[in-house]
Amino acid sequence: MKLLAMMIAFITLFSFPLVVPKDDNYDLIIITPPIFLNELQKFVEFKENNGIKTKVITLNEIYDSKYFKCNGRDNPEKIKYFIKHAYDEWHIRYILLVGSSKLLPVRYSYLNDRSSTWEYERKFISDLYYADIYDANGNFSSWDSNGNGYYGEYEHEINDKKYTDRVDLHPEIAIGRLACRNVMELKNAIRKIMDYESMQSTKNLLLAGGDSYPNDPCGDIPEGQYLEDAIAKEMPDFNAIKLYPPKNAMEINSKIDGGVAIAVLEGAGAQHLWATHEYNGEKWIYYYGWNIRLLRNKEYPIVLTSGARLSKFDESRECFDWIFVGSRHGGVASIGSTGLCWTGHGKNVTKIYLGNLHLRLFQEYKNAVYLGDMWKNAILSYLNSFHWNGKVEKAFHIKAAEELELFGDPSMRINKNYAPLNDGKTLYVGGSGNGNYTSIQSAINAANDGDVIIVLNGKYHENVSIDKEIAVISKNATLIGHFDLYSPSIIDGFVINGINYSIKCDSRNFVIKNSEINSYYGLVLNNAGGEIQKNEFECRYAIFMQNSSCIIHENKFYNNWYGIWAEHCNSVAIEKNNFSSNRWYTIWLDRCDASQIKNNSFYKNWYSIFLYHTNDCLIKENEILHNEHGPQIVASCRNILENNNICFNEHYGLYAGNRSKENQIIRNNIINNAYNARDDDKNKWDGNYWSDYIGLKFKILWMIGIPKYISRLNFDWHPSIEPIKLP
Repeated sequence: MKLLAMMIAFITLFSFPLVVPKDDNYDLIIITPPIFLNELQKFVEFKENNGIKTKVITLNEIYDSKYFKCNGRDNPEKIKYFIKHAYDEWHIRYILLVGSSKLLPVRYSYLNDRSSTWEYERKFISDLYYADIYDANGNFSSWDSNGNGYYGEYEHEINDKKYTDRVDLHPEIAIGRLACRNVMELKNAIRKIMDYESMQSTKNLLLAGGDSYPNDPCGDIPEGQYLEDAIAKEMPDFNAIKLYPPKNAMEINSKIDGGVAIAVLEGAGAQHLWATHEYNGEKWIYYYGWNIRLLRNKEYPIVLTSGARLSKFDESRECFDWIFVGSRHGGVASIGSTGLCWTGHGKNVTKIYLGNLHLRLFQEYKNAVYLGDMWKNAILSYLNSFHWNGKVEKAFHIKAAEELELFGDPSMRINKNYAPLNDGKTLYVGGSGNGNYTSIQSAINAANDGDVIIVLNGKYHENVSIDKEIAVISKNATLIGHFDLYSPSIIDGFVINGINYSIKCDSRNFVIKNSEINSYYGLVLNNAGGEIQKNEFECRYAIFMQNSSCIIHENKFYNNWYGIWAEHCNSVAIEKNNFSSNRWYTIWLDRCDASQIKNNSFYKNWYSIFLYHTNDCLIKENEILHNEHGPQIVASCRNILENNNICFNEHYGLYAGNRSKENQIIRNNIINNAYNARDDDKNKWDGNYWSDYIGLKFKILWMIGIPKYISRLNFDWHPSIEPIKLP
């Protein structure tokens, strides 16, 4: 019997995967083949000593279900499911992949960019696949929604049929790769990362570029120089060293050897070289991978390149961008494209596609503490700022994000004015526990970056100032006073009864959530950026923001005079909020280009949505019912209003005022408003369902193509005869 029990235990032990219980939280997970495990131990110690809680995971541990049950149809999907579990259970922020394409699997995206290059680039590497964990509905983002085994499809042709997957693209985590082919390359990369974090960088910014499209009839300017001048404006604290264009590779090397913090090469490329032209010149100026190996610099810059396949690392020919990181000298990190890349012509180079994404990288650099946040936030900002209708334009847009590869450590500190992440301790305010603080401010004064402050049940009469990267979490606490946020912070779960305001914030990367906010000004944001979620507002101005960029979602705005008042705030995302009984402007956007208003409910407000001098926004899938005024667009252009229910409003359902051009009002239900619509300029109305369309009563008029007339001589030429079924 004893022998039988031992046999059963033995069989059980070796027949079922060992699932380790949930571990502590981690900041960084390193995924590696076993060959690099020993070399990474010293790096892990370095990260831990610098406040980054780190864990190394081997591929074998993933495939053998050591920590989480292994799911997935192939190895890349198994890795992605592991990352999903680590994100859910360990709350990771960064992933570092270690290994070349032969040593650590890659995912290929099958995107048809509808150009002549499609015939010889049917797929390209996208490590963004691993970072995009969930889709917009909270489901696992497989990148293979049609299940045919081809991932990231967009107009992908198979046997004369085209296939497109639903791909979310928005990264939940930041990811980087050290594409090492051997231990020596890993040693070089790790040494440079540790040196970079241990020394103070110069403020030198190298800009090397020329004319990307010589003699271009679409825009007679040198695009590389124009884009780099825009980058320089984003980095006013840096000394810009401009090579317009560089004379040769030696001149580029001499500037890097002289010491630069960042090097930008905007031009053309192949897997092993970068190149550009003089203005309207046809002769190429080359910079080869072997030129990088001649560098002898002691300051290691972050390198950004524009050029086809400069980050393609799945062939025997050396990868240009990886040489910077894997060689003895060169750079500490590099960012480039794994496939053929597209930039705009002329002045459009800063406005669309890869050039615009590069510009956003530097907009995020100023506010990011860690390298991966710069990469992640730039992609998020880029994706949230565009809505393409044309298939070619959309393909170029998607490709710019999918192919943006970061060679480097995403948890590497780039802004040394901020303290690093901290394992953190927990401090308590209120209650009768030994050592508990009696005020919130006294606990903050005693805290360090990374600490958590728990505020226990009670009323606290004080004004609180936060200049540390901490979380302040309420357990049924009421603050009678206000918060001032000067550092990335989390405010969670408070009732805040302010006098003039409840929270004032001048910081990036803040989070304000699960709170009840009551005051004249609820939130006052200036040059801020962060997330506002699941709060309840009852104020004169619920959110007043200037020069800020925020995600505002799942909040309740009730009985305010003004819900969201925003001025000069580009790329604001307002999603899944409930607005009701607000007495004046519910959402006022003044010069807030490229913003999104999606999936919100507007009920019995005075003005629902008002755009003023605001362009290129998306207003989609909102319920706008029983308000005094439906959406109004004044002096605003190129906005899209799509798939909204605009019904039973007491004045105009939708109004487009003077100087409002090229807006698209498409596929909306516009029903039983006092006046369904008015257009004082020239905009596109198409495919809407109108309760007052004469073709509903006399279908023969609809059948022969009679349009819906819109006041002031505009028409919906293709009105719908049935209500639009919204998602």
